[in-house]
Amino acid sequence: MADRRKEYTKRVIRESVFKILKKKRLSDITVKEICEDADVNRATFYRNYLDIFDLYEKMEEDMTTEALKGEEPGKNRYRVFEIFYKNKVFYKDYFEMRLASGLLRTTVKVLMDQIMELLKRRGTFDEAQFEISYQYNYSGMVGAVRDWLAKGCPTEAKEFADTVYGFVARQYR
Repeated sequence: MADRRKEYTKRVIRESVFKILKKKRLSDITVKEICEDADVNRATFYRNYLDIFDLYEKMEEDMTTEALKGEEPGKNRYRVFEIFYKNKVFYKDYFEMRLASGLLRTTVKVLMDQIMELLKRRGTFDEAQFEISYQYNYSGMVGAVRDWLAKGCPTEAKEFADTVYGFVARQYR
C-alpha cells in the first residue's frame, strides 16, 4: 500500500508541474506552488525529491523510460526528437535552464559509438580527433534542440531529426 501511495504522490506532483507550466516557465515554478496545486505538504515533496531540480531530472528520466519502453536508445533516430516535440513545454524550459538531458546524452553516445565503429572498420579512426568531434556534435545538438524548442518547434520532429543527423553524417563521409 505504501508504494501505491508514494507513486500517487509522485504522479500528482508531476501533474501539477505540467499544469503550472501552461502558465509559468519552469525556472519560475516554486516547490510551494507545486505543493499547493498537488495538495501535498513540503515534507512530502522533500521525502520524494531533493529539490526542484531533482524533480525535473526525475521527470525527464521517467518520460524517457516511458517513451523508450522496449526500444534501445539510438535505434530509432526519430524517437528522441518525437519525445522532445511531444513534451516541448517541459523541454523548452528544461534546456533553457541548461539542465543536461539524459535522453539526448544517451542518444548522442549511441550515435557516436556507431560512427566510431564505422571509422574503425574504414581504418580512419583517430581517438583524439574523435573525442573533439564527439564534444562538438554533442554541444551542437544541445544548442540546436534548445533553439528548436525555444522557437516552438517550427518543424516536425522527423524533419528536424533528419537535418541534425544529416549534419553529423556529412562529417564522416
